[in-house]
Amino acid sequence: MTFKQKMVQLEKPSTQTYITKEGTIPIILTAPHTMKQERLDGSVKVREPFTRAIAKYVSEKMNCSYLIKEKDTLIDSNWEEIDAFKILLEEKIKKNNIKLVIDLHGASRERDFDVELGTLNNLSADFSTIMELKEAFRENGVINIKMNHPFKGGGITKYIYGMTDIDIIQIEINGKYRDIENIDNMEKICNSLIQFINQYASYQDKKSI
Repeated sequence: MTFKQKMVQLEKPSTQTYITKEGTIPIILTAPHTMKQERLDGSVKVREPFTRAIAKYVSEKMNCSYLIKEKDTLIDSNWEEIDAFKILLEEKIKKNNIKLVIDLHGASRERDFDVELGTLNNLSADFSTIMELKEAFRENGVINIKMNHPFKGGGITKYIYGMTDIDIIQIEINGKYRDIENIDNMEKICNSLIQFINQYASYQDKKSI
């Protein structure tokens, strides 16, 4: 199966509200915007294609955890209201001794970045972790990286930062890097995350010795 075929397969939605997988590496990938959502204020949040598939693919390759929202609950989980997604994420963090959340989101093609890292202005993650992630993207050809502008981190980042002592990084991925017809770009995103998680896991292993 080609990478493109694999991503098409992984992007297929399930019938559940949330799907989750538990891995051995202390990282969890989240994808809360895989579906079109109607918000309580009447606005509509469009779905963010291939955030689901990226989370699943990277998790499979690295045996880390994921939590993916599959159905509209009438609450945008990245708003600041406490909802079932955030509570479930917090439970998974505690149960699996998670050290880092990578919160995946999709940005418009018109945004002036390839990826943007939201860390509440460097409060929600260790600086060396942020720099390692930036370097992994650059080494895989994802060059235009913005930090905390315009997306500093949404409700998920704020909740996990406030309720736990672990790191969380929100990653906004430009639509040009989530396009099945430009599969090389999507593979760069996946390879960047895999490289970073490899490095992070190795560092965690050394810390535990």
